Amino acid sequence: MPGKLISLPHKVCDSECYVNGIEDILAWKGRGYADHLLSVVGGMASFAFLKFKRARPPNMVFWGSSTRNFIPNLERVIGFKQVLIEGCSSSTAFSKLKVFIDEDKPVVAGALDMFYLHYYPHLYRNRHVPIHYVLVVGYDDERRIFYVHDCGRAEVQEVSYEDMQMALDVKVPGMSKKNTLRTFRLPSAIPSELEVAFKGFRFKANQMLCPPVKIFGIPAMRRLSKEVLSWRDRESFEHMAMYATTPPIVPESFENSHGMRHWQAAVLRDLAKRYDIDIWEDASKLFEQSGELIIQVCEAALKQCNQSVAELLLRIADTEERAYHLLHRKAAFRLNPRK
Repeated sequence: MPGKLISLPHKVCDSECYVNGIEDILAWKGRGYADHLLSVVGGMASFAFLKFKRARPPNMVFWGSSTRNFIPNLERVIGFKQVLIEGCSSSTAFSKLKVFIDEDKPVVAGALDMFYLHYYPHLYRNRHVPIHYVLVVGYDDERRIFYVHDCGRAEVQEVSYEDMQMALDVKVPGMSKKNTLRTFRLPSAIPSELEVAFKGFRFKANQMLCPPVKIFGIPAMRRLSKEVLSWRDRESFEHMAMYATTPPIVPESFENSHGMRHWQAAVLRDLAKRYDIDIWEDASKLFEQSGELIIQVCEAALKQCNQSVAELLLRIADTEERAYHLLHRKAAFRLNPRK
């Protein structure tokens, strides 16, 4: 039968599609990591403020990094190399997909549109969400299906060739070109969880404290706190609230919200306990505070309370600056992991 299915472990972790496939591949090769660790060091819970005069909205606030940056960030931290294919025709993408599978190379596919994923019935043929990623682990030419692992489903899913073709035929500016596929060349020695944490937290701290461009990180938060005072369009405020949630939507309520800062805090709290590193526990508490402040920012943004948003942004910047200084300091003394 023309086809193949690669068997490998799969972690279910909702809202982490952009790193879930990589985690599965690394676990397949013997390295497992704490929930959300790769997301955090890859760029989740970051910050960016972009302005485009002719865009809708003209002001865009992101509480995390573009998923396009996650893979390059993780390349630096873990040491793998991605093989990237993008912008090609559907027939070329399918041909390459099958060759990779035949070579025992699972493929991260996306961004793709969840409108064409039948196992999300509330979205299937109902709502376009072109920001998802899956791990392709097999194909069957007779049945005309691909086998995929999805971060939100425990079992291998079957996606028809027709649906996969439509799902991948999507272009998301700043995130993904159509028919984007990735495979990975792993290092001979994959770093341990603790090694990834030390290197990743320091890398993340540098990005947030001293970004190469001031549209990112703590400097961008402080810049936004001044500029938001002159905002008048509702769409910009809604964007600020939307991109604090995963997936990005305007929520009816932020009650019981568990945003990206809460995930970052949970990672640090878990690792602090397991490796007896008190300074990570201290940083965790600061990110919990930041997460609560971001909820307040979003509530104020939906009410278009410019002054409140500005004041809260400065409090978030101060809180996260303290947290990232703690992470950077501990990474500098990684040879002595106990406080």
